[in-house]
Amino acid sequence: MTTRIRLALTVPLALSLALGCSGGGGKKCPEGQTSCGGVCFDLQTSELSCGSCLNACASGASCTAGVCQCPEGQVVCSGACVDLATSAANCGACGHACGLGTCGAGACECNPEATACAGQSPECVNLQTDSDNCSGCGNRCAVVLKPGSTCAGGVCGCNPPRSTDCGAACVDTQTDADHCSACGNPCPLTNDVCVGGACDCPASLPDECGSSCVNRQTDEANCGTCGTACPTSATCSGGGCACPAGTDVCPATGSGTDQACVDLDTDEANCGVCGTDCPLGSTCESGACQCASGSTPCGTTCCPGNACCGGTGCQTAHLNGLGQTYFDCGALDTHTRGQAILAAEAWSASGTDVDGTTGCGPSCFCRQTATQAAIWCYAGSAPAQTGKVFTVASPNCFAVNCSSGGLSWR
Repeated sequence: MTTRIRLALTVPLALSLALGCSGGGGKKCPEGQTSCGGVCFDLQTSELSCGSCLNACASGASCTAGVCQCPEGQVVCSGACVDLATSAANCGACGHACGLGTCGAGACECNPEATACAGQSPECVNLQTDSDNCSGCGNRCAVVLKPGSTCAGGVCGCNPPRSTDCGAACVDTQTDADHCSACGNPCPLTNDVCVGGACDCPASLPDECGSSCVNRQTDEANCGTCGTACPTSATCSGGGCACPAGTDVCPATGSGTDQACVDLDTDEANCGVCGTDCPLGSTCESGACQCASGSTPCGTTCCPGNACCGGTGCQTAHLNGLGQTYFDCGALDTHTRGQAILAAEAWSASGTDVDGTTGCGPSCFCRQTATQAAIWCYAGSAPAQTGKVFTVASPNCFAVNCSSGGLSWR
């Protein structure tokens, strides 16, 4: 009765301590008492705060002069004062239970149907029914016979629900995936289950794909149909692959039926639409392939110049003889009128032109600026002038000396 009263008092006192701690300390206690979380205790006699705050004594112990003490002849076992001479759960030593027996003078006295197994806890057991001591002390059915067996009549045997002896273990052939309906009859898939003696995929993974059970509504490796894998960054929802916001599903380059999540605004292999591969050296900006300034997309590459030859070919780079480059689809050293005009435009974007008859004769093209003039002679000119460019530091095409000193243009 004393122990019950102490336990009944302990709960409200502990609650008071918790409330006191949450409300803060600072309470002034009577002389000889100490505030512990806002509750006053006499640390010399309080069984809840013995010697120091919240140092609770074991159940059944008292606090004397700030020290917890069990009644004479008792010791503390698992937070309670016990008499090792009579405690059936702590007979002779803490934790040594008698089991099917009583404790007297610190020794277990087994009941008539029980046998003493020295050194064990519990010590007194029924060798006819105890699966850890079946027919003999320490004869554990799960170790001596097989997992799942129990002791009945002093013999380890298979019992419901693991009532079937499959050699290495007792099993339930209605639920065991390794022995479904019969010993040695495993379910064929890696993660199917045995229900009612039949193998089937679980409800959470209802679809069979290859050697596994999957959910084709959510499985990213089998999305919608077996073997349909979603792109790495995509998820499978409702049997369909969904890419992150701002991206689209496109066939992966060179990967057959594989797919990839791409940003059509920036992906150079899928620019604007799936499969649109930007030319080498270009970038994809806002869904359009963009070559660097001064170049043009031609087929699979960015070509210098402002046009393509034959739809996909790059223009030829020509030197105009005065340090600039111009581009067209003609061969080097052909020296046509059109090339002469392009050569002049590369030299100066503006000026006055004189075509045909110049200071160098016919079949030449001249451009004069505010400070100088240059003449490009093309096919039909005198042999000494063909493929030459002549300049003069005067804004006059007819002041050019075409007899010597010409530079080659191509």
